Order: sequence, then C-alpha cells, then structure tokens
Amino acid sequence: MAVRDIVADPSLLPVLNSSAETREQCEKLLALLDPTAESASTNPQEAVLAASREQKQLFALLARLRGLNRDAIFRVRDTKQSTAEARQEIDRLHLQLQNLYYEQRHLTGEIAACDSYDHKYLSLPLIPVEEFLALFPEHKESDSHELMIARINHEHAEREKLEQARQELLKRKQALIAENNKRKEDLASLDQDLERFIDHALVMTSKNEDSRSSQTTSTPPNDTMSSQAGAQRLPPPENPEAVRTRFKVIAAFWAVIIFLGFPIWWKTTSIYRARLPTQDMVDWADGKTCRPVFPLEIRFETPSLPELEAHHLLRTTQHTLDDLNEFSAHHLRLKLSDEASAPGDGEQVHGHSQPPADRKPDTTLTVRLVPQEDLAAPRSELHPDTTQLDVYYPPSLIPPPSASNPPLSAYIAGELQNLFIEEKAIIAQVLSESNVGAANTNAPPSANNQQPSAILNSISPQLAESISKRLRRSMKYAETYHLAFSLFTPGHEPSSWDVKSAVDEYISPLLHAFAPISNFTVDTQVQLYATFSPTAPLPEYDETQGAWTLKKEDLSAFINAAEWPLSPSIGSGPTLNFILYVPAPSQSPMVVKESSATSWIIPQWGGVFLLNPSESTLPDSVSNPPRLSQENLRPAFLTFSHQLLTLLGAPATPASLPFRLQTLIRIRAATLLLSASSTMGSLARLTESLPSIPIPANVATSVSTTLSHLASACEHLREGRFHAALADARVAEIEAERSFFEKSMVGQVYFPDEHKVAVYLPLLGPIGVPLVVGLLKEVKRVVTSLKARR
Repeated sequence: MAVRDIVADPSLLPVLNSSAETREQCEKLLALLDPTAESASTNPQEAVLAASREQKQLFALLARLRGLNRDAIFRVRDTKQSTAEARQEIDRLHLQLQNLYYEQRHLTGEIAACDSYDHKYLSLPLIPVEEFLALFPEHKESDSHELMIARINHEHAEREKLEQARQELLKRKQALIAENNKRKEDLASLDQDLERFIDHALVMTSKNEDSRSSQTTSTPPNDTMSSQAGAQRLPPPENPEAVRTRFKVIAAFWAVIIFLGFPIWWKTTSIYRARLPTQDMVDWADGKTCRPVFPLEIRFETPSLPELEAHHLLRTTQHTLDDLNEFSAHHLRLKLSDEASAPGDGEQVHGHSQPPADRKPDTTLTVRLVPQEDLAAPRSELHPDTTQLDVYYPPSLIPPPSASNPPLSAYIAGELQNLFIEEKAIIAQVLSESNVGAANTNAPPSANNQQPSAILNSISPQLAESISKRLRRSMKYAETYHLAFSLFTPGHEPSSWDVKSAVDEYISPLLHAFAPISNFTVDTQVQLYATFSPTAPLPEYDETQGAWTLKKEDLSAFINAAEWPLSPSIGSGPTLNFILYVPAPSQSPMVVKESSATSWIIPQWGGVFLLNPSESTLPDSVSNPPRLSQENLRPAFLTFSHQLLTLLGAPATPASLPFRLQTLIRIRAATLLLSASSTMGSLARLTESLPSIPIPANVATSVSTTLSHLASACEHLREGRFHAALADARVAEIEAERSFFEKSMVGQVYFPDEHKVAVYLPLLGPIGVPLVVGLLKEVKRVVTSLKARR
C-alpha cells in the first residue's frame, strides 16, 4: 500500500509532495555526480556548474521540507493539546455522569427506605375503613393518601373529645375527693367532741360517787382525791391469760430467729475461702524461693586437637570467662561436643554426670575451632543462619599443658563475652525492675556476685539507652499474636496488592522461626480513600529535599484512628498493625523531614511504611499503579520484618537470627517467671487485706498449678533447659492471671462493708425493733414479778 493511500490529511499532502521532489532532486544530483553514467558531460567545468545548480535546488527543497516538517510537528502538538483538552472535558463529563449515577443510586435507596419506613400511623388503632366510609360517605372517591389523612384527623378529633371528657371526669373526681376529705374531718372532729363529752360525763359521775361516799366514810378529802386521780391514770390490769399469750408469741418469734433464721442466714451468706499457700506466694514474689540463673551451655568442636590439649584449652578458657564475668546469674559453661554423646545415665565425664536425653540442657552455641596456616592472629565468624561460631587460629597458638592463660583462650573468652553482653544487660535490666536481685540473700558473697544494678552501671550508656528504648517499644509477651497488614491510599489506586506472596516470602520464614516462642495469625485489608485526620497536620513540600515531608512530632497523629478500620484486638491475643501507606501522586514522594526516612515504629502498636511508587510505575504521574506486585512490596515487607523483631523484643545483636531468638527465649522465660511470681504476691496480699473476699476452689487450683509450674520453670532455668522453662513459665503466667482476675473475686473487691450495712439495715430494722422492744418489756416484767414475790 502506497504512502498516499495511508496519509489522507490535506495538511500533510504538501509534505509528501515536497518529499517526493526532494528525492527526485537527490537522484538527479547523484546521476550528475556519477562518472559512469552515459549522460556524463565531457567538460568537467560544465559538470561542476550543473552539479552546483542542482545542489542549490536541493538545498532549497530541503529547507522547504524542514519548514513543512516543523509546521507538521506544531500541528501535531496543537492536535495533542486539543486532544488532551477534549480528554479532560470527557473525563469531567464522565465524572459528572458517575456523580449523577451515585446521586441516582442514593436517591433510589432513600426512596426505598422511605417506602419501607415503619411509620407510626400504620400502628395507630384507627377504626376500620368500612366503618369510616359509612360515617363519612363523602370520602368514598378519595385516594388512599387523602383517606388516611381523613381517618387520622377523625381519630384526632375523637381523641380530643375523649380527652375533654376525661378532664371533666377528673375535675369531678377531685371535687368528690375534696368533699370526702371534708366529711372525714367533720367526722374526726365529731369523734373528738364525743370523747370530750364522755370524759366529762365520767368525771361528773365519779364526783357524784365521791360525794356519796364522803358522807358514809371518814376518809380525808385529800386522800380520796389522790386515789381517784391514780385510778384515772393507771390502765386496767391485764388478764393473766393475755400475758401468757404475749410471752409465748415473743418466745416463738425469738426461737424461730435463733434456731432457724440465724443458721439459714449464716449458711446462705457465709463466704467460701479456699486455703491458699500465702507464705509460699509471698516468697515467690519476693524472690526468696527462686533466684533465676542462666547457665548457658556452649559446645566446643575440636576435630584437629588431641583430647588432652582440647581439655586444657577448654579449662583455661572457662577460667578466663569466670574471671571476666561480673554477673553470677548469667554464666557460660563450656563442654566438649564429644561429652554429649557419652553413653549411659550417670556416667562420669570429667567430673560431670550425664543426664538423660530429655533432661539435657539446651546447647546455646557451638564453637568450632579451625586451624589455618596463613593466619597471624585468630579470627572468628558467626554463621548468620545457625548458632555456630567458627574460630580460625594459627597452629602455633595451641597452648601447651603448662600454660595458665594462653592467648587463644583469652581471645575465645573475649569473643564469647562480646556475643552475650547485650543479653546479659537485658536480663540484668529485667531482674532489676522486678527487684529479684536485691531480694537474693542465699548467694555466697564474692567479687563476681554483683547485683543487676551494678551490671547496668558497668555497660556503656549507648547500650543501656538502646536496651531501655527497645524494652519500651516491645509488646508484652503473649502466646498468640495477630498480625494485621493494611494498605491505605488516599485515592482509588492501588486497589489490590500481591500481599500473599509477599507474606510468604518475607514474613512466613520469620514466623516459622518464632514458632517455639509464640503463635501468629495474619490478616490483610485494603482501604481506599483513606484520608488524614482533620486535626492532623498535613504534609509540607520541602524544596531542599524535593519531597513532601512529615515532621517528627506529627507522626503520632498520622494514624486516623477515627476513620481507618484498625481493630485494636482480634481474638484473645494482642494485635500488631503494619500500615503500608501509598501517598497520592500529588504528594509523592513523602518522607520524614528530620531523617528523610519512610518508615517508623509506633511503640507497642505496630509500624508504618510510606511507599512512594517509582517513576517507572508512574508513566504519566497522574495516578498510582492499580496493583502492587511482590517486587514493589519488597522494601516495605523487609522493613515490616525488622519492625516485627523489634516489637517482639528480639535483641539487636548479633547478626545471627537463630542466636537472637535463643536469647529471646531466655528473656521471655525470665520475664514470665517474674511476672507470674509478682501476680502470686499481689493475690496473696489481696486476700489478706480483704478477709471478706471469697476464694473459689478453682482459684486454689490455679494457684497450685502456678506454683508447680513456677518451680519447674525455675528448675529448668537452673539446669539450662530454656525451651522447657519457657513452656512452664507460659503456663504459670496464664494460670496466675486467671486466678487473679477471677470474676467472683473481682466483684467483691469493690463491695465494702458499708454496703452490707446499707442493705441489711432497711430490711432488718423494721422487723428487729419491735422484737427487741417486746423482749425487753418481757424481761422487765419477769424481773418485776420476781422482786414482788420476794
């Protein structure tokens, strides 16, 4: 197909014509310059002039062609610009269309909600439609809406009439009540008048009788009047039968109270308190029962040394380590690797009996001695994937049997000391916070038996600050952790990510290595249109860095907890949140202003990573990529793995991950042991300070289980079985927390004795006062009768 058939734009046809003319002129010029051509001129001067003329024409055509090409390029740019403007207009119209669709769906939903709304008028007790139409036939032609309004208005009018009738009846009722009260007052005043009349009548009758008796007797008038007044004041004598009946009733009441009521009350309100070994619990809390020690077993492999020289090197290295050790709770025990394979239980190997296979201590580190001829000084290398330390030494450094402190032993001891310096400082920090080191009084005094505080004072301030910062950042130990990986973006892209392969590649191996310590569950989510909090400071553009920056003091407000779906806990264990935030292209790249970092840790919560897509993934710089691949997620998930190690409390050194996890096992075992012991002490002090608190049987069982596992954990620590110690300490911590937070006990803590008085006094006061007063009167009557008989 020819070019003219393809290009149909009229503005490009002159370009094609000029191009064809230029080509013909080039061919014509080449023909003139070809000496082998038949039309070549015999006169050289004439040939040069002809070629010069043709060349000038060619230059003119080329200039014309360049001009047309430039005009075509300008027209292409104009076309692109107009196309872009038209595209923007189409995008704007498409966005308006989407907004209209959204409004349509919203209005449709509102209409459906209104149609399905449960209006109150539907539940009004209106009269039936047939009855209403019979009363008001003018509404037969009305639609349902007008008919319902008419029925409601009719019901409203009827209820107003009924309300008026009710008010009239209420007024009549009040008037009748007032009239009845007036009649009652009149009757009461009449009763008083009758009583006064009767009293006056009795006085007059008694006066008449007295006047008659005064005529027949010689009694003085004053005595007669006093006896009459006494007769008026004294009540009539009781019937003996009534006295006996009253005595029997009071005795029956008190018999029921004493022999039936009080035992039942005592039985139903008594508090069950199971027996707890409070002294043992307090001793565990004070550190008197168990002093955590960490004997670390280190195996030496010496394939190139004779047995005698190997034992001598091991012995001198052990002496050097003992001299360098300043913390007796943490010490290294060196053994040859062939000692572990000695057969038979109880067989003596260099003064040590071999324990059973399931009672052997854990091997913390394996030191392999490798001789090299070309070395001038020994060197060491720790394998990054195992707990093996290779020590390369020149054969000339093999110590003779008579040497007491050979250089090779000093070098090995120094390397081992440097490997465990951070672990020793962390354990000293943990022991000092729990005051166990100060409570230890059983250790013999020696230069090496220093307290944890002294060990912390001997390390460098940088290491102490790093350890303190790491402990503040790390999470409290839990048997199960929930990991939540969240992708947040302020726009609609990226809307998906290859998180499963990224987790399998970068996180799962780490979780598998943590399996002896804790279990993990993994959840993921994607949140689009995740904007910043309205109160959070927005990123600012820094021209010197050429990036959008977040201030360090504003990082705490970066998480929009009100709108971002971040669950604080999933299940029973704590949740670690890892946020992958992809900023909008208009705010990319985004970094921390002070350090130009793109990630940070939120202590005891999780971590944040700012993923700024590279320019290769953003060809037009208009939107983020729709999907993040595993390669895009690689830097973020590598950072998340380091943040996870920090949040779980793993030490920063050395570089070997298995070695750091072994250290973490020992630290977690000590932490759980001390935490469970402290909980036992708190429970003991709580039960002693609140005698009225109930102690269920399950609490006593949990306490017994806790103390048993604490003893096992302490024994395992003492014998160097740290995996078993961690398992027992974990069970002890769970049982201790379960016993301390027992529901029936926690409720009684906030129920003081004043509440019991407030409950019993209104109930027993009205019953007890008449019974007590009646009993006192009966006792007084009996005492009076006994005195009268004497």
